[in-house]
Amino acid sequence: MAISPMQKVTLISSREHLEAILSSVQRLRRIQVVDLRQDNQNSSELVPLIEEYDEEQQQIVYDDEALHAITNRLKRINHAIEQLEDYEVKDNWFKQLQTEKPRLSFAEFQQHNQQFAEQQVITETNELTARIKEIDELLEKRNDQIDKYRKWRELDITPTAIEQFQYIKAVIGTVPNVENNQYIQKIKQHPTIVHKVIFLNDYEYGLVIFYQEDETNALETLLAEANFNPIEYPYRTLPGKKIEGWDAEIQQLKEERRSIIQKMKSTKRELAGLKVQADFVKTAYERELTKKKVGITQHLMAIEGWIEQSEFAVFKQAILEEFGNKVVIRTADVQADEVDEVPIKLKNNFLVKPFELITRMYALPKYDELDPTPFLMPFYFVFFGMMVADAGYGLLIFILSLLALKVFNLSEGMQNALRFGAILSVSIMIWGSLYGSFFGFSLPFQLINPNEDVMLILGISVALGLIHIFAALAINTYLKLKERNIVEAYSTGVAWVLLLTGFILIGVGMLGESYAVLALIGKWLAILNAIGIVVASCIKAGGIGGLGWGLYDLYGTTSYIGDLVSYTRLMALGLSGGSIALAFNMIIDFMPGAMKFTVGILLFIALHALSLFLSLLSAYVHGARLIFVEFFAKFYNGGGQEFNPLTISQDYVSINDEKNQ
Repeated sequence: MAISPMQKVTLISSREHLEAILSSVQRLRRIQVVDLRQDNQNSSELVPLIEEYDEEQQQIVYDDEALHAITNRLKRINHAIEQLEDYEVKDNWFKQLQTEKPRLSFAEFQQHNQQFAEQQVITETNELTARIKEIDELLEKRNDQIDKYRKWRELDITPTAIEQFQYIKAVIGTVPNVENNQYIQKIKQHPTIVHKVIFLNDYEYGLVIFYQEDETNALETLLAEANFNPIEYPYRTLPGKKIEGWDAEIQQLKEERRSIIQKMKSTKRELAGLKVQADFVKTAYERELTKKKVGITQHLMAIEGWIEQSEFAVFKQAILEEFGNKVVIRTADVQADEVDEVPIKLKNNFLVKPFELITRMYALPKYDELDPTPFLMPFYFVFFGMMVADAGYGLLIFILSLLALKVFNLSEGMQNALRFGAILSVSIMIWGSLYGSFFGFSLPFQLINPNEDVMLILGISVALGLIHIFAALAINTYLKLKERNIVEAYSTGVAWVLLLTGFILIGVGMLGESYAVLALIGKWLAILNAIGIVVASCIKAGGIGGLGWGLYDLYGTTSYIGDLVSYTRLMALGLSGGSIALAFNMIIDFMPGAMKFTVGILLFIALHALSLFLSLLSAYVHGARLIFVEFFAKFYNGGGQEFNPLTISQDYVSINDEKNQ
């Protein structure tokens, strides 16, 4: 239960083997490659290491251009996946969570790239999608045209035909339909104009107006007064016939669209293939990007990186079996000046591992630090349960977590989160049983009555806080002694434990004369260690100059009072959560009988779901705060970088683990 020991490994070989060796390193997923070229500024003058065929330029490109080409290739694949997924017939969410990713060996992974017609599938997908978009735009256009000209279906002449008239003139358009019919009356009352009403609705009249050519100027004046609006109809075919043609075209377009969508829905194999390609190209990108870190000379290459000591033997065996004497493998232990660079891999048992989530929220430890996860685990376990403290809630979380782990195929991160919840649910059930609370109802047995034993719960909260603080100070003392810094071990650890113990004994001594001796012991314990803190500060400063810092350190006693007050929230949140659940039950209990067993059941579920959510959120946040502020602040800094080996992208597929092969 600690930080996994690391060592540096270097692979040296002829540069002609770079691609094969780097591919094997990626397949084995054990090495975090470090940059060997950072001090070799002339490496760019060598032959390019990265090359890729660029589909857009239709030529091979190198180095940064090659990486850009791979990125564009991945974008094209992902775009095609998104297009096909829009028409994919999906299973329900329950079945989706049960479905495993396709499993492939690394050889099958590479073989798929060679056999899959990637560009053809992408091109066909883009063409089909583009055609659907084109059809949709055309359908919208035709429907708009039909809506626009439907009212003119009875028109038996077109503006184009009118232009051919020799003896008379005509115009087609609309005038507003108003309450007093003033506009249409102007046209009807004109002595020489002939008009025909094509349609009439609530807003306008549709008219064809015939007139003599010599009346053109007078007509224009009249039409302006009548708010006449000429029709825009550029077609030679009559509107009725044109609409029939558009209707027929719409039916053909809809049928073509249905056919294309059906074809898109039947591309399940192509979609699955594209997803494998997406992982392959992403994997290739990471491998090619890693080449920029490889040390290169004219004839040789070197790959260097960090590996877990426990994994080196298997890694070495796999590389030598594949390459034999074509590669030289060298190892080196972590040097003092490399401590800040060493990546961090936490190794904990199945009970502690889920609590790494809390450590990661704060910061991973540096390589020369202690992994705090095993130490925070019991405290967070107790604190969380005390702040939720309902056996019913705990039982529900426990059952749901185990069911989800059993039934669903989940990512490693989600599995850890569910295990985290399952472990914490045990604490919730324990504290809920102590408080005698089950979904807000009182159980027949109550070791602690939250309504009557408030001071007892407050005392337990403060006692747990003291234990938590003492544990942090003890860890700090151990770390300082490990560094052979005895003065620091005393002044920042032992002295404060004894000083706080002295204050506790003084407090106990005030309970009665029979405890007076404890008060005396506590007084001298506090005085001596207060003096000790000041003396230690002077020793560290090398003289009386440390007196001021020592007195300032003693002022830190007030911060410990604040720390202890923080732990009272363990009581406050536990009691408030129980009170809220009880209040919800009382609301439902006030309902009439029939309503209680119908609407009341639904309300019970909804209200307790809300209560559970609020309790879990509060416990999660405040529990983390107690760990970060009151615990970590006394001994832990963090700042490590997570171990990130060159690996294989597995967003859509699962590549068989070859670590133990």
